[in-house]
Amino acid sequence: MTAPMGRPAGDHRSAERIIEQSSVLRCYLEGNDRWQLELDLKRHVGDWTHANPDPDARANAAYDLDKVLRFIDNLDECKLKGSEERNGKIDGFSDLGVVILPNSEADRLDQFARKGYPVLHSF
Repeated sequence: MTAPMGRPAGDHRSAERIIEQSSVLRCYLEGNDRWQLELDLKRHVGDWTHANPDPDARANAAYDLDKVLRFIDNLDECKLKGSEERNGKIDGFSDLGVVILPNSEADRLDQFARKGYPVLHSF
């Protein structure tokens, strides 16, 4: 992944449907963890919320965020602290989403939110 790509040709799902079908995306967006990173994430993947009036752009943003979250959730847990790979959530946030455990999945997501797609290759 080097940049947001949007949904592949033929994928006509809405942002809501993409969120509904992805446990990692749904879990992240339903939790308190997203608030501190949401604005920075939107700079890189686009706005998946109803604040974005374009339904196709919302769906593409949701798709791209899902790809990033899945990539991070699949990182080797042996190399991260407090993280379990492929468990359908981003581990490493405190209960209220305020503190991020260093060298965790949440820390990797924070790095992506700050630096964008180029940082994914360093994980």
